[in-house]
Parts: sequence; structure tokens; C-alpha cells
Amino acid sequence: MSQIASGMSFPAIKGQQANDEYYIVMCPLKRLKKIFSFDEGQLPVDKRAQRIINEERIPDIANYILGNRDDYVFSALTACIDGESEFLAIGEAKHEQKIGTLVIDEDAELYITDGQHRNGAIQEALTQDPTLGDETISIVFFASKSLEERQKIFKDLNLYPVKTDSSLSITYGDSPDAKLSKTIIFESEQFRKLVHMEKSNLGPRSKKLVSHSAVNTATKALLGNITEANYQELIPIASEYWHEVLVNMPSWILVCNDEASGGEIREESINAYSVTFHALGLLGCWLLRHDKKWKQTLKRLKKVDWSRSNSDWAGRCVVNGSMYNNTKAAKLTCIKIKQLMSIELSEIELLAEQALQKEVTQQ
Repeated sequence: MSQIASGMSFPAIKGQQANDEYYIVMCPLKRLKKIFSFDEGQLPVDKRAQRIINEERIPDIANYILGNRDDYVFSALTACIDGESEFLAIGEAKHEQKIGTLVIDEDAELYITDGQHRNGAIQEALTQDPTLGDETISIVFFASKSLEERQKIFKDLNLYPVKTDSSLSITYGDSPDAKLSKTIIFESEQFRKLVHMEKSNLGPRSKKLVSHSAVNTATKALLGNITEANYQELIPIASEYWHEVLVNMPSWILVCNDEASGGEIREESINAYSVTFHALGLLGCWLLRHDKKWKQTLKRLKKVDWSRSNSDWAGRCVVNGSMYNNTKAAKLTCIKIKQLMSIELSEIELLAEQALQKEVTQQ
């Protein structure tokens, strides 16, 4: 019999870590707002055990729920109980002592220690789709935790965060651009040999030439707006373009034929880096729109000196001997590629080139 006169209760499983009990409960989504009604973000930083919520993240996560209504996945929330709580086991047997009901006093404060953005997104999603209310999320409760203990739990939970590699996220993703870039790679025997699908930062010993995230970024630059409605019809366009680039890149073919590794090409050349792929995507965007003989034009790629020591790349994608990767570097690299291929620059590109030359002169 519970000694708590009034409060809330949950079916629960009791566990133990570091001589400390915790409880796992299944909570209907519609109850979360009542359970976590206190906004800890209103307190000074030294009086709370959680970062201030980033409101900009909430819509993205809510849209993920609503856009994946039949197959969204959420990990457990972690919360701490500051106040009275009691676990009532269903029996005396060993396993029965770990299964029961967690009762929390109505005066206790419940603090989310990990998962506040998931909780906020669930609240927003519920306003648009109330049918979510009876679905559940697991909550791991730590009982009788002071502010100092809650702060330590938060620190420990975030001590060794591991961010999913961008290439792996795209490979496992289901956005239109991810599905497009996956398709053009998986359907090409040569690109399967060139592209690393899981890692974005390729080491000197990597056999692969470039990462999936680099191909994905470059393909978005090539095609522009990729949507659920148009990505399938864009697949053959992207496949054809990247195939034509490939056949005009002798060093890429060496990797395809196992005559060289991606690491060896990267050591000497710029055309095995994501910034150059991005630049080639920008180049293709222009060619597909303005050059009916673009396949013939791409043959000029064979005459480009891609070596890192080539001064043509200095201040663009090579800065003080190191590769530089951002949108500006990709655009400046694309400009130089177009110049080397005798392709007329646009007014915007001419201005960018003049600005670069001015910078070089002033140095």
C-alpha cells in the first residue's frame, strides 16, 4: 500500500546503476504536458540542471514526427524526481520485485534531464495530430535527486556525445536528395567503388575517393530543388552527368580499376575532395542549362591540371597548402574550372573573380 496520499502512478520496471535505483515507465504522449509542466529554463543557470531550450529545433523535430507518422522512432526521455516517490512491486519473487507501480507525490517536481527538445516537439505535434496522444514514449526516472545531482546526471549524459557522420545520415536517410544520391551511387558499379557511404572524413589510407555527403552536396548544386515529386525524374539526369565527369577524370578511373587509392589521389590532387565535387556540381548546373553539347565540353576536363601545387587553385580551394572547403571556395574553384575549359563566365562570376584578384594583389 502506497504511503503517498495523492499523486500520479505509472506501470514501471525497477533497475539499478552505480548503487542507485531508477525506473523505466511507458508514458502516453498526451500526459507529458501534465507531467513536465515546470519550465526549468526560467531559472538562472546556477539554479537549473538543463540548457535553455532551443525553440528553433522544435518545428524540425515535430515535422519529423508528422512526416513519418507510421514509422517515427524516439529514444527514451530521462527525468529526475525532486520529491517523494515510491515503487510498489507486484510480488515477493526476485523478478516480481522489479516489476510494479511507480507512485510520485503530487508536490514533487519532475525535471527532464535529457530529451527536452523531443518533449517540446511532441507537444507541438499533438496540436496538429491529437491521435498521437495514446501512443507512448519511455521515460527513465531517477528518484530523489537534488539540483547538484541533476546537474551531474546532465553532464554525464552529455559527456561523450557521438554525432552521426553526415555521410551515414544521408545513406540511411529518406529525404528526396538522399534517395537520389543513393540511387545514382548504388546503380553505378564505378561510383560504388569511388564513394564511401559511411564516413565523410577520409584518411590517407582510404581506398575510396570521396564521401557520400560530398556527392550529395554536389548533386544538389547540380540539380537545384530536389523534391519528393521530382527526384525520380532527376535520377537519370544526375547519373548521366556524373558518369560523363567520371570518364573524363583519368585519376578517378585509376581508383575504379584498383590502380590507385583515393588517399593517393588526395595527396597530390584537388579532384578527390568534396569542395571540387561541389564545384563540378555547380559547373554541371550551368552546362545542363546553357550548353546543348555539354558532353563534348566536359572532355576538356582531361586537360585541367588538378595537382594541388598548381597555382590556379591558390586562394580558392587551396589556402597555404591546405584544402579549404566551403561554398565560397567551391564557387571560386568552379570559376577557375570554367576559365580553364574556355567557358564564358557570368557577370556574377566575373565580379567574384575580380574580387579575388583584388585580394591577391593586396596581400
